[in-house]
Amino acid sequence: MSTTSQSTHDLFRILLYRNDAAEILLETTPEGLRLPILSVPAHAREAEEVTGAIRTSWNLETYGLFRSSAAVPPHPFVHDYVVEACRPDKISPAGMQWLCVSTLSIGAFQTPSDLAAIQNSLLRLGQYRRDELPGPFGKPGWLRTVTEWVGAQAAAAGLDPTGTVRQFNASPTFSLLRFETNSRALWFKAVGEPNAQEFEITLHLAHFLPRYLPHVMAANREWNAWLSVESEGQHLRAQSPIGDWQRVAAALAELQISSFGRGLHLIEIGCRDLRACSLRAQVDPFFDCIAELMGGQTTAIPPPLTRADLAALAGEIRTALENQNENEIPNVLGHLDCNPGNILVSRERCVFLDWAEGFIGHPFFTFQYLVEHWRRFYGRNGTSEKAILSAYATPWESVLSADDIARELQILPLLAAFAYAAGNQAWRRPECIRPETAGYLRSLVRRMKRETDALREQRLVCVP
Repeated sequence: MSTTSQSTHDLFRILLYRNDAAEILLETTPEGLRLPILSVPAHAREAEEVTGAIRTSWNLETYGLFRSSAAVPPHPFVHDYVVEACRPDKISPAGMQWLCVSTLSIGAFQTPSDLAAIQNSLLRLGQYRRDELPGPFGKPGWLRTVTEWVGAQAAAAGLDPTGTVRQFNASPTFSLLRFETNSRALWFKAVGEPNAQEFEITLHLAHFLPRYLPHVMAANREWNAWLSVESEGQHLRAQSPIGDWQRVAAALAELQISSFGRGLHLIEIGCRDLRACSLRAQVDPFFDCIAELMGGQTTAIPPPLTRADLAALAGEIRTALENQNENEIPNVLGHLDCNPGNILVSRERCVFLDWAEGFIGHPFFTFQYLVEHWRRFYGRNGTSEKAILSAYATPWESVLSADDIARELQILPLLAAFAYAAGNQAWRRPECIRPETAGYLRSLVRRMKRETDALREQRLVCVP
């Protein structure tokens, strides 16, 4: 087995079952049976990578059920991944064998922890079968059930699935699948906590703002799932022409303007409340948390902000939010995760995906997040940014004056950074914050500090 760097690859101990988890695929060696281990790229879609590695290595079609941390792994960075074979009649790969789980004994294994992993996974599978654990996609055979449901919806729409299914993400409560048909592909998506609200948000937006979302052809409330038709277009990327970014910016403004009057209902069904009045109430508790995180910083560079720094920053943000409320900027639909992977652009329209991070608040926050992604691709390019800004601002000129737009754009980087940080639920439970999350929150606050410093310099320049 290769020893690929853990920073670039993850190792998974594969528990591959078939026939309703009655049989499992094991490696056979002179030293005894063992669970196979596969290496897949880190920071990628695990289900897609694991099933793809199984297809490449063993010529087997599979789908993921769930992953878990190995209790006593052969290596400290190995995780267990439970998958099921799509074709139970396929022969075993060379050096491997399908064995009945009821006949396995500890003496047959090279490493006793492998049998413990099998027993633990069978226990968990049984809990999903009996609904003792939440999650319809933790049960053996769930893909067959979903495929039958998708097939019925497709037939009603005059579509014929080809049988080719691609799994992107998997967990007992979450699933993302692409079904090819004789025409356009269909996407099945199911969501659970902490993103369960995406179900209701998506159905609402797809009904009332259909131009900006994929067409939802069916929904299943038992699974918190919906089936949509694949939209035409390409994701934004580094090679996308400036015209695509302008089309997206204009479509974003039009989407937001079209969401007028739906804010309170969208908050009720799960959109985050990032209105100025709500953000003001979060300033003090947020900065109390950040003060603790700054105090817990273990590195000297960059230096932690002092409590005096944080108090002054909190005051600047509080004042900016009070002024925003006085300006009566409309609260509309926004997207905290407005990244190129969540946007499809074509000549006909732009489609916005993945509304788990939907919010109601300042309309320009989302535009700022879009611009941040532009800068990651191209750096700061004044001419191009002005073109994108003009495309976004033009629809808003029917709602806001040019002075209102200019004033809000000046304070936008500061408030957008605070809204993004405050919208992250992690800071509400400081005792549960991971070191990497703490570092990220500290970096966001330092960004806010830089923005307030820049605003202060602008004010000084403007003083006659």
